[in-house]
Amino acid sequence: MQRELANTFKFSFVLLSMVSCVMPLLRSEAKSESEQKAPALKGAVAKGIAPPIRFRAKLTASIDGAIAKPGDPVYAELLDTIMMPNGTYAGVGSLVTGEILDIEKSRKLLKADFSPKHWRNANGMLAMKITKICGKEMLVDVIPAPRTRIERKDKKSVPLSIDKRGEVSINYNAPAYTAANVAISGASFAAGPVGWIVSPVVGGIAGGVDPTFAYGRPVTEADGHAHVKGCIKGVVGGLPGGFIITGLTNKGLDVSLIPGDVITFQERGQEKVD
Repeated sequence: MQRELANTFKFSFVLLSMVSCVMPLLRSEAKSESEQKAPALKGAVAKGIAPPIRFRAKLTASIDGAIAKPGDPVYAELLDTIMMPNGTYAGVGSLVTGEILDIEKSRKLLKADFSPKHWRNANGMLAMKITKICGKEMLVDVIPAPRTRIERKDKKSVPLSIDKRGEVSINYNAPAYTAANVAISGASFAAGPVGWIVSPVVGGIAGGVDPTFAYGRPVTEADGHAHVKGCIKGVVGGLPGGFIITGLTNKGLDVSLIPGDVITFQERGQEKVD
């Protein structure tokens, strides 16, 4: 009996020793598996609660629309602290990088008059997207926020805005100026035989008051004596066949940005919130 109890005690002791050795290994494996799953789970949860990406960024390098091409890099600095789709945060001052997706150079006004793409707008266009923030790849498409304006560092620079497609464009209300041209043509027609006098006079007055109307684009500092030239261009444009002359002499502007310009970006398809 004593021998059987001793053997049982020995067997229990060996079994307990084996269990005590195996359990730490099992806990270690379980912990390792848990640690592997935790980041993925945390990322998934964070991705579910992360708000849509929207932030302001200040350019740190120039973009010259006259020579830029698709694939060229875009460099900027984050102006807002944001939550990334993976649940991490990017703070103010973080490096923002992107690339140019597409670019359209400026063209003659006459060419724009007969082009279905950006009809009557001879100014350039530029499309871009953000690819990385803090060196981390973006998991969603981030583009300039549609229907927002770019804050220019140089207040005398040509005003830029983002159109409904998310493209950077020059502020020029082509439909409004087209309507003005139609109104002038209508007045000329209604005037009968003296219409050929009325149209140049009305066009000259309109071009003198608003040179943008005569130039077919915003006026810059390089356009010296813009009101005088606008008046002359308006007179020429009002003459029979004058639209051909102005169409061949007037050219739009390229989209160019400089360090310090501020652009608002957001996820593609996100509704405008301001």
